Amino acid sequence: MPTFRRFVASSALFLGFELYIDIDTHDTLDNIINVFYENLKSILSLHKFEVLLEKLDQCKFHIHNITMNDIINMDYETIIYICDGC
Repeated sequence: MPTFRRFVASSALFLGFELYIDIDTHDTLDNIINVFYENLKSILSLHKFEVLLEKLDQCKFHIHNITMNDIINMDYETIIYICDGC
């Protein structure tokens, strides 16, 4: 059974973009960030947001002060912020 967690962008341009990711299929924060990034990129591309796609390529997404173990032990609805504004 999948174990989903709620990830939300903390970003000037992408604030509020939300994605539930199955953490059972990812073993590092970098993998999770990559899934988040690729999903956002896919949506922007699908809807032809060319300028936002260019801005997305400049983003350096990261997660502050949380480990994979923390994420595994979090509640399903706990928001985990993925930041690009630091």
